[in-house]
Amino acid sequence: MPDFLTPFGPFHMVVLHLPIGALTAIWFLEIMLSNNGEKHKNPAIGLLHLFLLLSTGLTIALGLSYETLGKYGEEIESHELWGYIFGGGVLLSYCLYWIHRLAGKRGTKLCYMLSLVATTVAMTVAGHLGGELVHGKGFLTKPFKPERVRTVAPAPATEAPVTVTPAAEPEMSVSPDLATTPKPAPTPEPTVDKEMESMEPMMDAMSGEMMNSMSGEMVDSMAAVAPMPQSTQADPRIALFEDTQAIFKRHCYNCHGATKQKGDYRLDSKHSINLAGKSGFAAITPGNVEDSELMYRMLLPRDDDDVMPPEKKDPVSAKDIETVRQWIEQGAYWPDEAELNSAPGEYIKIGDTNTDEWIEQINTTGVKAEYNAWGDDSVRVDLGVVEPGQLDQALQQLTQVSDKLTWLDCSQLALPTDFFDQLAQFTKLQRLHLDGTDVTDAQLKQLSQLPELSYLNLYNTQISDAALATLQEFPSLKKVFVSQTKVTPKGINQLKKARPDLELIYN
Repeated sequence: MPDFLTPFGPFHMVVLHLPIGALTAIWFLEIMLSNNGEKHKNPAIGLLHLFLLLSTGLTIALGLSYETLGKYGEEIESHELWGYIFGGGVLLSYCLYWIHRLAGKRGTKLCYMLSLVATTVAMTVAGHLGGELVHGKGFLTKPFKPERVRTVAPAPATEAPVTVTPAAEPEMSVSPDLATTPKPAPTPEPTVDKEMESMEPMMDAMSGEMMNSMSGEMVDSMAAVAPMPQSTQADPRIALFEDTQAIFKRHCYNCHGATKQKGDYRLDSKHSINLAGKSGFAAITPGNVEDSELMYRMLLPRDDDDVMPPEKKDPVSAKDIETVRQWIEQGAYWPDEAELNSAPGEYIKIGDTNTDEWIEQINTTGVKAEYNAWGDDSVRVDLGVVEPGQLDQALQQLTQVSDKLTWLDCSQLALPTDFFDQLAQFTKLQRLHLDGTDVTDAQLKQLSQLPELSYLNLYNTQISDAALATLQEFPSLKKVFVSQTKVTPKGINQLKKARPDLELIYN
């Protein structure tokens, strides 16, 4: 798709109603007009077919442009396929309409009407799949289903959460007969603590004599060598919290994180987990598993419309579900920054104070920098909105996060020649937008060793077939855009042959 259409991609949601209305109007006229032998020559039907064809083409073009914005993943493929089928049906119906209009035979009418039926079916399927992308799977049938009792199965007895308690004295086994007989309250026996209390006066006297006999240096030495014992045991609540966040990061953040909140649910911040989404229930209700929408959906059958993650995604393991259950049952504890900073070394610190300061500093240049998701200290930067005259300063500051930058947008910028030397240092970079820049074939070659780069946008640049040969060397590249460049069909075919796994977008 042409670059100029990309910003208009979201209008796909509006324009898609035009072909739906046009096709409906065609059916209305076909059914309502009197069949006097001349109905097929009615100019209104012909104009509607033309409008249907044009609006369908525009809808598909905007849909493809919207796809490039990366709002959806693999789940969009079925909707895209049926969109193409619908577009083909519209074109076929248009052609068959004019054939029937010119010939006026019974056979041509039958073919025309069958094409209308097939086109309507394709439109219905494509529209339903598109609606599921926006409103969730099974959104049409949910109102007709009986309301299901929201229950969450109890935790398995064999995997009950372990509560950390102080060590207790071993108990003697008790016979069943004695166990059922009430016992009188036992007479308190002397305990170690009480005996120690009774010995305190004598110990104080002994310690006083000993301390008097020691020199000041010896006292200082002992104080340094044997400080008062301090508890070094880690807080198990933080460990459980971090285990839970790791699960959310693997299964949830792509759709319910910083960049996308499907169903109005977000699981990467303390405040948002307690908010009700479109279902009307909070994702997490601390201490109450039954009222937590997250647990309810994770425990649904895999073929259920509401199961999370969706059926096409990897399911959460039983062990991970139990970890999340324990976290919720124990109050869904969410430590603050100070607690995470003071946690022992074996805990992974979530967040990075230095990165927080860097984001705040570089944003003063007009750049939009942010974390990719809470709990992940990788960052994404949009240089395309930098203030005039601030680009050089922003580029200099990028080097401070060379090990954290995963997404960089340099669209429509006049980049300095040494920028690509600097860019080759960003070994964690996964997504790079260079569309509309003056990148050259030689500069692109400098990026060939970026180990994790999987997405590259080269729209409207001056690259040639030499750059396509370079793209063969990118180890992790999965998708590249090369429309409106100097590449040739020969170069495209050579790249496809060398890298059949590479998705190449061009026109």
